[in-house]
Amino acid sequence: MIVFGFDPSLTTSGVAGLEYAGGHRAMNARRVTAPAPAGAEHPIAEERRRMRRMLTGMLVGVPAQVDLSVVEGPAIAGKFRGKADERAGLRWMLIDQLLARGPVAVVTPNTRELLAVGRGFARGTSQAVRKGAVLDRVRATFPEVQIPDHNAADAVALAAAGAHALGMPMTYSAKQISAHAGIAWPVKVAG
Repeated sequence: MIVFGFDPSLTTSGVAGLEYAGGHRAMNARRVTAPAPAGAEHPIAEERRRMRRMLTGMLVGVPAQVDLSVVEGPAIAGKFRGKADERAGLRWMLIDQLLARGPVAVVTPNTRELLAVGRGFARGTSQAVRKGAVLDRVRATFPEVQIPDHNAADAVALAAAGAHALGMPMTYSAKQISAHAGIAWPVKVAG
């Protein structure tokens, strides 16, 4: 089976690929960056160029056919800061490309954190603490994988959850199992 996890962002995205066969898994993780617009031309054209550059970078190495792609969705309850529209546009451009390769699931940031760390975070916990906890736990769970940053760690957690949905064994707590069961896995996967 081949599963990919994606943490899409306008500036730094995480991508993880996981192959699982015969009880053996092989995973890789990477970060993809796209520079912010320089202001040399019209802002719409610059944002489009940045989104297309990021999309192209995220899709490097993703085969034409995968068993499942898992994409981090928006933080609906979070504060919508600048560029929310552009981030949503990038996510949907990515989902469009991934659907041509196979089924896609979208996982909320809170569920992704729970799947990665095994617990939720108290209200008001800083973003830095949350990201650090996910990075530490994912690195401990997958010591064989070079995980450059929290974006890649998020992608690894998503790829692992997708592979688990397809039958790869994972040691999950009761909270993680409950969170995993609450994801709207594609019919092709869940069926």
